[in-house]
Amino acid sequence: MSHRMLQLAYAVPAVLAVVLGFVGLLQVAESGAVGSTGTVTATAGAATGSNERVAAALERVARTEHVTIVRFVADRASPVDRRTALTTGAPGTRGATWLRTGYPDFSRGMSTRVEPMAALVEFDPTGTYELDGSDLARSATVDALRSVGYEASSEAIPLARRLGMSDRLDGTLGLVGLVVTGAVVLCLVGTVGAPRRYAVQQAFGRSSGAVLLGECSVVRELLPLIGVAVPTGAAALWWYNRLADVGPFVLAVAAIAAVLLLPVIAAHGVGVLAALRVPMAEGVRGARPTAPLVALAQVARFPAVLLLVAAVFDLVGATAVARSGSMDRDLRAAGASVQLWVTPDPRPVDTQEYWDRIGDFAASALVDGGAILAAPVEVPVGAARSTVPVLFVDDGYLRLRDVRATDGSRVSPGSTRPAVWLPDGADLDGTGLVRALRDWDLRNAAEPGVHLSAVRLADGPLYAFPGDATTPTWLDDAALVLVPDPARVFTPDQLGSWLSSGDVVFRTRADAERSITRAGIGREFSAVVDVGQAAAEEARRARLAVGVGTAAVVSGLAVAVSLSVLATAAHRRRSGRRRFVLATAGVSGLRADLGLFAVEFVLVACGVVAVVDTWVSRRPDGTGLHSVLDPVARAADPAALLAAAVVVTLAAVGVVVVGSTARTVVRERGAGAR
Repeated sequence: MSHRMLQLAYAVPAVLAVVLGFVGLLQVAESGAVGSTGTVTATAGAATGSNERVAAALERVARTEHVTIVRFVADRASPVDRRTALTTGAPGTRGATWLRTGYPDFSRGMSTRVEPMAALVEFDPTGTYELDGSDLARSATVDALRSVGYEASSEAIPLARRLGMSDRLDGTLGLVGLVVTGAVVLCLVGTVGAPRRYAVQQAFGRSSGAVLLGECSVVRELLPLIGVAVPTGAAALWWYNRLADVGPFVLAVAAIAAVLLLPVIAAHGVGVLAALRVPMAEGVRGARPTAPLVALAQVARFPAVLLLVAAVFDLVGATAVARSGSMDRDLRAAGASVQLWVTPDPRPVDTQEYWDRIGDFAASALVDGGAILAAPVEVPVGAARSTVPVLFVDDGYLRLRDVRATDGSRVSPGSTRPAVWLPDGADLDGTGLVRALRDWDLRNAAEPGVHLSAVRLADGPLYAFPGDATTPTWLDDAALVLVPDPARVFTPDQLGSWLSSGDVVFRTRADAERSITRAGIGREFSAVVDVGQAAAEEARRARLAVGVGTAAVVSGLAVAVSLSVLATAAHRRRSGRRRFVLATAGVSGLRADLGLFAVEFVLVACGVVAVVDTWVSRRPDGTGLHSVLDPVARAADPAALLAAAVVVTLAAVGVVVVGSTARTVVRERGAGAR
């Protein structure tokens, strides 16, 4: 049994390394080129040269330094799953191979079209370029860009980031912690807790070094399983992406496996050496576990519970994001509307002039009717930390969306002053909301100010035209604030901010392109995307995070229950005789196992404290740090209830284990006494 424990302690982290290596490299492949060693970021200088000169300068560097320089540009129609790779084509480099045979996408969810760097004439030359050369190649690229009038800076990509071992999804760290904790405890229980096997080897005269080397049989016995798993995994990878970037994938898996297995190997070695220190006579009889080992088994349960609580919150949050909208319903509501992606880097977003320029463009589009306003905002009401979710809209929104009042009439534009419509059934302070709007958000509105409608909105959510996953697609309990003239009421800075977050929406792609062409600021936008494109990308990542979170919760439950059983079993092996004596003396089970029940109580207390602390840090707090519009923040309450239920369930399982093992000890020792 102890041998199987050790095999399991090695097998589970190895499987986790394969999963983490695949997910990590998937993120690297979707954000850039696998194998790039550095990046160079170009920004517009005082006197920039033509795009042709930029492309020619980069090609010269590629030929001189024998490197590949590539720039990824998102497809304007579908930036999530299609992109263009503008690459240099120096002979013998990866770029030349890509131009000849196509780009090997590691992810099936991304399709990359390869174009020579000369096609840069059709794109904005400012942005990030990736290359696979040395520091000298990066310096030469920086000099080349500066020679044609661009400011440039370079950055090396660490090996860990190249292999996808950093910037991981939420929940992964907890999953790693749970698995490693469980594996370490399995190693210690399978060695120190079972010294008979090592005592027998000592009896045959084997040295400590020979015993340690003999422990390699634990891994050697897994070789047949590895021999089946490797070809199966290779076939699955060939089916998925035709073995694209298989070298970096194998390297990533090996590196992650080394990191995960290092504490397991250390625990295994320490456990063997500790078991060898047990006197031979006691070891052959099956010596009782030491007090420190029993204490360690109990203490290991606490971080497992804390990590499990975090995993439950991450899982519920990811599920809330993934379920924040229905794709078919959302597509019907969005229609042909589009949003602009404003790339914050390397553009000068820290200057007021930049945002004023973007805001003036948004105001002009709203006045012309090519764009509409749909901006969800939290409005503070009262002295306490209470906020009201509102949706700022203009006349164009009401012409596009059918919003009804409780009397069945359609909410339509007509008034020249802002109007507030409260949702039916919601306990909102309408007067306080109007006062707050008049004092801040709508302070520039013309007199006589803001009007509070006597009729409420009918039941039914408001479509928010989401720009990303931090805002739900549909708002169930938000007030509607109609602003007939947003270009005059709101400042250019505010409109520019809303444009960058997708809250200023264009009716059609043609309207957006026409407005951009007329304003002459096309270089400020990286893409024109269908409404909800960013939300769809976040939802796709959330679905992946749901899988990671589910694995973390399931493995966390398994580890927590296993640790409970192992800790109680170790305690029984050490104190079984005492427990039998107390039972025969008529002592109640509660008194006899008071220490174990106290551990369960402390475990519940620590778990509840962790639940409350996490809930407070994630719930909407009225300060804007955690918005009531954020699906993750709104899911804090059910996540806390679920996490608390999990903690209580674990404690209940622990109590059951204590009771069942007590009966087993009394029965077995009683049978032996007879």
